[in-house]
Amino acid sequence: MSAHRIAKFVALTLLALPLLSAPAVAAVVSPASDEQEGPEHGKINSPDATPVDPGHFEAEAIYSYNSANRSWNNNGDGTSRGLISEHAAEFSFTAGLINNLDVAVSSSYNWLHDKDNDFDGDGNTGPTTGDAIGDLDVRARYRFIQSEAYNLDVAYIGGLTIPTGTRSGDSRLGTSQEYWSLNQTVVASKDWGKWTANIDAGFALPFGDRKGAARGTFNSDLAGGYQALPWLQPELELNYSRDFISAADDSEVLAVTAGLVMPISERLRINTGIQQAFWGRNTDKTTTYSLAAKVAF
Repeated sequence: MSAHRIAKFVALTLLALPLLSAPAVAAVVSPASDEQEGPEHGKINSPDATPVDPGHFEAEAIYSYNSANRSWNNNGDGTSRGLISEHAAEFSFTAGLINNLDVAVSSSYNWLHDKDNDFDGDGNTGPTTGDAIGDLDVRARYRFIQSEAYNLDVAYIGGLTIPTGTRSGDSRLGTSQEYWSLNQTVVASKDWGKWTANIDAGFALPFGDRKGAARGTFNSDLAGGYQALPWLQPELELNYSRDFISAADDSEVLAVTAGLVMPISERLRINTGIQQAFWGRNTDKTTTYSLAAKVAF
């Protein structure tokens, strides 16, 4: 069995474990209840507008695996490419400061592989692997609308990406975007009984000497979920991203995410999901598997 198939098998196994074990865990840490205060706002690949309460904290660990062996050209036509893949272990910490305001910091360790990488453009492939810590993200989330009458939260999220990862070179693939960026997002979360939806739009503005031809990235997501059980919320997302580039054609991708958000207890939440890119230009047709565990204290 190839390494790619082994990685995919491991990813699928990890995705299945929470669903199989969640009922037993829920019975121990959070006895079943017919009462549900409201659906969980957290999603897989979309932000939410509900900050951490003052004096409280959240720690989250995320494992993800993505791969592609096809890409889209500028016309949106699919072409074959050598396997590209990434394993990532991400960690984040969020602290509630005052009412409606929290701050967070996150980073990751990444393992990269790209059979088609040609660093110096001489027609010879290489390097094809690399692993190191990734960039550091810091952000603040301010909820400026909280309407109990309409079950609506709206928040502004602002932050920085700091290029702490490694740069690409002739001996390894880099784990950094290699420039600073100012990230801004507006996100809304709304409930209808057991139904919940998130919508957001944001822009990452690059700056610094190493930004090169990068002119920014626009992101937007639409996500919906249904709190079927106190510990189980199936959810679906539509994810869009576009990179603006001055010296070449822009790249963009539209993807769909299907997942399970599982608030096992007031202190523990497990997320598991699969994201599939289904349309794009000048980008890879990636499939991403993710598993996350968040602990509140």
